[in-house]
Amino acid sequence: MQVCVYLLLVLHAADGCSLAENQKTDYITAYTGDSVLLPCSCTDPHTKPESFTWQKYNTRRQTWDVITSESEQYSNRVQLGTAHSPGKLSLLISHLTEEDKGAYICYLTNQQYKYIRLTIKGCSLAENQKTDYITAYTGDSVLLPCSCIDPHAKPESFTWQKYNTRRQTWDVITSESEQYRNRVQMGTAHSPGNLSLLISHLTEEDKGAYSCNLTKKKYKYIRLTIKG
Repeated sequence: MQVCVYLLLVLHAADGCSLAENQKTDYITAYTGDSVLLPCSCTDPHTKPESFTWQKYNTRRQTWDVITSESEQYSNRVQLGTAHSPGKLSLLISHLTEEDKGAYICYLTNQQYKYIRLTIKGCSLAENQKTDYITAYTGDSVLLPCSCIDPHAKPESFTWQKYNTRRQTWDVITSESEQYRNRVQMGTAHSPGNLSLLISHLTEEDKGAYSCNLTKKKYKYIRLTIKG
């Protein structure tokens, strides 16, 4: 990809740093919610450039925006380089969102730079906007299924909710919710794309309509029947 670099600040020449993979492009894929390391380094890890910046291409303004931990999009989500290895200039981005995808550049001078094309995969919900009908028994446990198609994908956020027929509202379910205190478990640590809700020690009050909610267009309904 041919890209014209619009510098946002004046940089001095790199002092002693010969950039590894100079003027090359890396293609990296990561998942929402995870972290990603965008590699950039001097060939000698003990050398240090006089100055360098990471920038991201802004497709709306058609400019290169300098990335810092104070940047609105990356506030408290980025780390540049490491103190113990001055020649390591890599950019670590945590808590990835779909907005983080795009073109990045590690820039030393107009002769020394490296491009990164970052692709971010989000959660495509399995059985999106579908309804499951499940029957369980009082005293038992039940698993309400909900998952991303890709088990490695992780939504930026999601909630389980139950419809409150008395108030006619959807109430968010947590392990601290009065009705579900210490009786629910959401997802699994080893499979970030598994968003299923496990409810134990079922009571007849647990029957009703449930929703696994990611966004207004990504959700799944469960109709749970409890038999005594």
